Amino acid sequence: MKKNTRITDPVATLRQAIHLQSTSVELDQRDACCHYIGELLENHCEAKAEYVETGGAPAILATIPGESTDTILYYGHYDVMDPGDVDDWDSDPFTLTLRNGRYYGRGAGDNKGQLLAVINGLSQFVADHPNRKQTIQLLIEGEEEQGSIHLASTVAKLKETGLANVKKVIVCDGSMNASGDHVLRLANRGLYGIKLHIHTADHANHSGNAGNVLANPVLVFQDVLNRLYDGQKVRLPHFYDGVLEPSKEDLEAIVALPFDADQAAEVFGGKLLTTDKVEYYTDLMFKPSFNVSGVESGYNGEGVKTIIPGELSASLNMRLVGHQDPDVIDQDVKAALKPWIESGVLSCEVTGNIPPSTTIATAEEKQVFKLAAGKANIPLLVEPCMPGTVPNYVWSEILKAQTFTLPLANFDQNNHSLNENITQAAFDQGIALIAALADEFEGACL
Repeated sequence: MKKNTRITDPVATLRQAIHLQSTSVELDQRDACCHYIGELLENHCEAKAEYVETGGAPAILATIPGESTDTILYYGHYDVMDPGDVDDWDSDPFTLTLRNGRYYGRGAGDNKGQLLAVINGLSQFVADHPNRKQTIQLLIEGEEEQGSIHLASTVAKLKETGLANVKKVIVCDGSMNASGDHVLRLANRGLYGIKLHIHTADHANHSGNAGNVLANPVLVFQDVLNRLYDGQKVRLPHFYDGVLEPSKEDLEAIVALPFDADQAAEVFGGKLLTTDKVEYYTDLMFKPSFNVSGVESGYNGEGVKTIIPGELSASLNMRLVGHQDPDVIDQDVKAALKPWIESGVLSCEVTGNIPPSTTIATAEEKQVFKLAAGKANIPLLVEPCMPGTVPNYVWSEILKAQTFTLPLANFDQNNHSLNENITQAAFDQGIALIAALADEFEGACL
């Protein structure tokens, strides 16, 4: 293990991480990024970094030793989404570019910017605390953008060995509040996703020759959709099992949150379904959702092309809350689709299976985060639930550890889209917040 040297140029570490194209198809770049992160932790955080085989992309388990065996774990990921057509970006997605107070690049917000803020913050903390009480670990995976397909099995494998002493997990992923305030989240929604493929003919046919005598996959999909969703509620018999109403404490936390309907609509680029604050946050945090992400079929170009398509593909996803069980939902979906599956018209692939997760925290435990934010001169909100999905169930269910989500990227980071970014302020504040949080944990000694 090399002697710690405090990182003096945090932006340089982010620049190098962005440069390494750690998508799911660039395997050499992915592995190079994994090792770059490991070397940063060894060279600048006094960590011992282990590269863990997962069955897919390697994970990093890094340990920064302290006097206490009780351990705080930080989670992040080094993989990124494919950038799509690079010509549609305003600058090269794999060259960190500063414009108007924002660092642009694929992974700048999700998750390299946040991950590097954590590493830089811990580097400062370690340099300032040569005789630490707390033991700190980081588990950094390379498959989050593919649904963390090997994370649960990896954590289960390490549960009795490398992760045996973890008491708290800090997940630095997601986005801050739309107000620009940093936020601590105590829960997150889960996800069940499916990809449908409907095949009614080996090729498209003329609607005059085949109309009324050949099935149209778009209309079959309409029947499938109507079987799953009535326009207001999901029709699966056990879908709403485990959905909980927000508690009095949850509603009080919602009332304390800022809300600007016009700003949210501007960020989303569309009209909100509600402008009532309590209803808005309750719908996002405590209600499940049904969503069609995309449909591909037939001809949709200029002019008229009178065909009956031969096939259709569609992606659907459902956000889950409370104690909803994606395995039970999967059984209901397969039962609902059984007639089409058995007839050979439809095939179904599960693309997401992540249970929701909730952490119970005392006022004193939440106060530690508030004190750290105050020390870093950063406002901090407490949200009862994160509307998005991260694989926090692996920490709460497998490790039985308290799990807190502390996103460090701006709300309008454009993750998974063009011109992804993290603001200079968010990156600098993230470093300061992590250093202050580690200092608060040191004082509390867990």
